[in-house]
Amino acid sequence: MKNNLLKGTVLVILSTFAYGSIPVISKLSFEEGLNVSSILFFRFFIAALITWGYIFLRRMPYKTSKSHFFYLLVLGAAGFLGTSAFIYMAYTYISGSLATIILFTHPAMIASYEMLVLKEGKDIRKILALIASGIGMILVVWSNNIHINVVGVIFSLLSALCYSFYALGLSEKRTKVMHSVVVAGYVAFSCSLAYFIQGMMNHNIFLPSTSKGWIYILIQAIFCTVIPNIAFCKGVQLIGSSTSVIISTFEPAVACVTGFFILGEVLTFSMIIGGLLILSAIFILQIPEERLSVFYKRNSTKVE
Repeated sequence: MKNNLLKGTVLVILSTFAYGSIPVISKLSFEEGLNVSSILFFRFFIAALITWGYIFLRRMPYKTSKSHFFYLLVLGAAGFLGTSAFIYMAYTYISGSLATIILFTHPAMIASYEMLVLKEGKDIRKILALIASGIGMILVVWSNNIHINVVGVIFSLLSALCYSFYALGLSEKRTKVMHSVVVAGYVAFSCSLAYFIQGMMNHNIFLPSTSKGWIYILIQAIFCTVIPNIAFCKGVQLIGSSTSVIISTFEPAVACVTGFFILGEVLTFSMIIGGLLILSAIFILQIPEERLSVFYKRNSTKVE
């Protein structure tokens, strides 16, 4: 059990570093003349080819029932792709900082769902980690130039709901027993299919015109999609949805650090403190629940 917790945590941290680099790579892609539709289609199409090529090469069992097949397609398109689409829409109405703050309400959404709906009981570690990561995340992305727009806020909340749906969906019984590579393959396929249909309808997908454009597409497909998708799927299977998404709140800190080193963006003192708070949340989740419960009861008795 302890090994699963450590292994799952490492896998989710790996996915967080990969996902956190997406804003920087996307910005570099835009500079090469690529648009959002082209980036997302080729990112998921190439990721699907690589993942399914590996699945067939290793002869992994991938067949499932029709109902579960359509469930996986919906999980990828509505969950994973929905997150990306809605957050890009939010960026056109509100600042990236505010959109990120709202998007990362999904850990609280998932933890609340598990405690109130699934009746999994209160976990002191998760509550403390949520508080630490929430404050840390706000410090990382908050700026003095926050502008609120209702439409942008709604799109950000929809993005958070989509990601909550995706993370919870990975814990579904039939999905949980599947190999994480196979689940990632279905997700990448559904995302590429959805954006292909969208691209054909709107005629807004085109090939990169520069070698750098292709390099950035390949980086996003392999490093930002194939590897983190598999790592996150396996992480959720090992440590659960709520714990995984609490750890993933480190993503904005990764985005800020990569932006600082690659694009020369500002790295403030509050960002550093926020990143340390989020890191502390990850360490809190590693504390055995029994030890924390004993400490809590002991201090409660002293107060009485």
